[in-house]
Amino acid sequence: MSTATAGQRPPRILVVGAGPAGSVTAIALRRELPDAEVTLVDKAAFPRDKTCGDGMGPGARRILESLGLSEVFARFHTPTGVAITGPGGATAAIEDSTIAHGDFRGYVVPRLDLDEALKDAAVAAGARFREGVSFKGIEVSDGVRGVVPGEGAVSPDDPSAPGKLVPDGTTTAVVHLEQHGSTTAEPYDLVVGADGAYSAVRRALGIDRPAKKHTIIATRAYATVKHPDLVLSDTLRFDFIDELLPAYGWVFPLPDDRANVGIGIPVDLLATRSRKLGELFDAYVADLRRRGFDVSDVGEPATHQLPHAGARQAMTARPYPAVLLGDAAATINTLSGEGIFYAMAAGVQLAEHLAAARAAGGADALRGPGALRTLRGFERAFTRRFAHHHRTCGLGQRLMRSSRWARFTIDSVGRDQSAMATVTSMMFDEGSVGLSHVLRAAVRGAFR
Repeated sequence: MSTATAGQRPPRILVVGAGPAGSVTAIALRRELPDAEVTLVDKAAFPRDKTCGDGMGPGARRILESLGLSEVFARFHTPTGVAITGPGGATAAIEDSTIAHGDFRGYVVPRLDLDEALKDAAVAAGARFREGVSFKGIEVSDGVRGVVPGEGAVSPDDPSAPGKLVPDGTTTAVVHLEQHGSTTAEPYDLVVGADGAYSAVRRALGIDRPAKKHTIIATRAYATVKHPDLVLSDTLRFDFIDELLPAYGWVFPLPDDRANVGIGIPVDLLATRSRKLGELFDAYVADLRRRGFDVSDVGEPATHQLPHAGARQAMTARPYPAVLLGDAAATINTLSGEGIFYAMAAGVQLAEHLAAARAAGGADALRGPGALRTLRGFERAFTRRFAHHHRTCGLGQRLMRSSRWARFTIDSVGRDQSAMATVTSMMFDEGSVGLSHVLRAAVRGAFR
């Protein structure tokens, strides 16, 4: 049994959830803290599907490229444009994916494939992956060195070995995990909750689930979609049409005329509609057909809830050395429903923040009281980074609830490629607009 001190042994970090948030966090942690013992767990057996629009914009693409993971996209579809349709036939589109404001190329990658590829990349980076493992709880302890024969714990080096935690002041978290019906307790310095909208880590930290008004409910299905006059394979398509408002629809193309087709609507607003979610989805498919789209072979719709950034949810909670990322932290874009970019961005920024904190403060920055301060510092930095962006997207989403404002906004953006570039960045990256632009647009709209 090792007798290394806290300052000598490498940090032990548990990442709960092996979706894009968790896997990219594990990859970034191994890059920034190469000595860290990173364990990645997921309650599912891989490969596994995840209800999602499957669209990845320029923000997510840029992150994976920076991590040297461009090959993840190699076999997947690459739309080069974005098109938005609004009430009364208003339209706006990116006409050139590499216009002056940036490269807006995106991807459509089924989550069954994306999550498997990123999980494999995390393992290749040196993370230890354990599937079929459910997070059951977290306790604050005085720290553990390892195990001695006994009951109620497992060694971090041998998850099958029983034992009892031994205090030594080196860690502050004991995590309860369940696998094959057996629950074990394991010591970690830091815990990352990247386990999605229904996060068990969030519940264990005592952080409330976002209210219905800060939650989007979405349903999607795979279908064959064609059009006699449009090249659908080139474009990520959003529809804010009268038939749906305040819901919106999307068509994201896949190879062989297949597409991910779906709708999203804030949960609280769904209650004000006379039709249920499934009926709204059917209405969207019917409206696509009325507009000339040939929609066939529609698969079984799947539904998921998306807590969005309007909730301003906490990412940390004392006294736990834990942090929430991605959907677990309610960072979904209120305008587009995009979540993968923010999940990946948080994982990379967390790893960089931890590395900088350890460089400045030594091992104590990642353990005990120092870990709490470090994670709170990351939360403040990440929140500042996206605060204006999320406020702008929230305003945009509220405008899209109104037929009049949706038509005016989309029509105006459609006449200005620079404005369309900004909107695309708002929907898929971290772009935003200034208050003066919003006020000028409001004045123009009031006199139309």
